[in-house]
Amino acid sequence: MGRLVIAGLEQICTEMSCSKKTLYKWIRQRQFPAFKLDGIWRCRPKDVDTWLERQRRTATSRASGKRNIAS
Repeated sequence: MGRLVIAGLEQICTEMSCSKKTLYKWIRQRQFPAFKLDGIWRCRPKDVDTWLERQRRTATSRASGKRNIAS
């Protein structure tokens, strides 16, 4: 197994250039891969990468007028 890296939401917000409010909204809607560890929201960067790729595919499908059935 590779080295496990867990990032806090503040770090993710900085990397993604979004607000904590936006990130909490994504978590509430169960779309963003985050979990609480000792009462602090965390996420694994590789899960975020997967989530971002899925969002990109969805956006591309919408822009081209096609449904993304692979998700």
